[in-house]
Amino acid sequence: MEARMKSVANPDVITGIQHLHKAIHAGGVDPLVLELVHLRASQINGCSPCVFAGVQSAKKHGETEERLHNVVTWRETPFFTEEERAALALTEAATRIQDGAPAGPPSWAPTFG
Repeated sequence: MEARMKSVANPDVITGIQHLHKAIHAGGVDPLVLELVHLRASQINGCSPCVFAGVQSAKKHGETEERLHNVVTWRETPFFTEEERAALALTEAATRIQDGAPAGPPSWAPTFG
């Protein structure tokens, strides 16, 4: 599997990302939901440093190992709230828009909820 994102070395890009991160966290969304969203987008993008940082940050916000191990399969597990599921679905749709990937699970996939 090839990473969707290449290493970001441009300081202007890094500064821009930092400003976006600050603005997103000032928007009033539950920080734990934001951590789950970041982790899922990082998984899709194949950014291993981002996945590592996302896991570490989510743990600092009180996330459990069980849920962290299941973010990648959130549709097939009963561990996430409806709010979290909506955020993860939106994350996948926005992150994979260029792929033309379907917005939902495969027809054979079980769902919980």
